[in-house]
Amino acid sequence: MFRHNVGGVDRVLRMTLGGILFLGGLLLLTSAIRLGVILAVVGLLALLTGIVGFCALYIPFGISTGRPGEQPLTQACDCAAWMKAMQDNRTAVAPPKEESIEAMAAARGR
Repeated sequence: MFRHNVGGVDRVLRMTLGGILFLGGLLLLTSAIRLGVILAVVGLLALLTGIVGFCALYIPFGISTGRPGEQPLTQACDCAAWMKAMQDNRTAVAPPKEESIEAMAAARGR
């Protein structure tokens, strides 16, 4: 559903730094709880965006570190195109004829 806007190098850096920050935050939970929680949360977010390949903060700025052929995201998903395709598919299917409805009802014994 989401298109990727985080490229290869960006992804590797996010996963590496996210893992380091997350582990550092967990280690700091024993002494400095507030700093440990902040580092763990920031590290976890960086790690997840690296794994998923999608960063919501890139959308408002039109940034994409993905493949050069792809355009930067202007929205999180292409919902308008998906809805149009669904409507086109719905109109492509012909409504059942009255004769076939009656035949189905007769077959069921109604």
